[in-house]
Amino acid sequence: MPPNRSDVEAPYYSVAVHKLIVMSVTTLSTYQIYWFYKNYQRMNQGDGGGGSPFWRALLAPLSAHALFARVRADAQSRFIPVSWSSAGLAVIYFCLTLICFFDYPWWTLALGSVFALVPVQTTMDAVNRKVAPAAARDDRYSAANALIIAGGVALTIGALYLTRLAQLLVQQLVNQL
Repeated sequence: MPPNRSDVEAPYYSVAVHKLIVMSVTTLSTYQIYWFYKNYQRMNQGDGGGGSPFWRALLAPLSAHALFARVRADAQSRFIPVSWSSAGLAVIYFCLTLICFFDYPWWTLALGSVFALVPVQTTMDAVNRKVAPAAARDDRYSAANALIIAGGVALTIGALYLTRLAQLLVQQLVNQL
């Protein structure tokens, strides 16, 4: 007897785009590591291999292209139109994540790296709807999410303040020399 379509697990981690953006921005992009981890975990469950989800997620700026290319190919094989380039998005994601090493205020642009993930998540959602329309979707904010968001906002504001303060202190020291 074939499996019921509602029993089939979605091939990709299904998170609402708004939640992906909010959680990424308020956690200084660390939520993206979780997003990559969950997707690599799902990929390993689907094909039984492919490396450690933990390490691939931790090295997401380097491994993103593989995930993006797989999602693109999978969607196209299911006749779902894809209008983005996996290599292009991977380069954009890589560059935006590297910006976190820049001085204030430029490092804040790294928070925009989540927007390179949005087209991929949208395509993942389309695949998930086609393969497992009844599968659960992470589109609500739990109490833990609310705490993380509140703490993340405080951390982000603190990071902005401290990096600006450090920059001013360095400028003051340079001026005294």
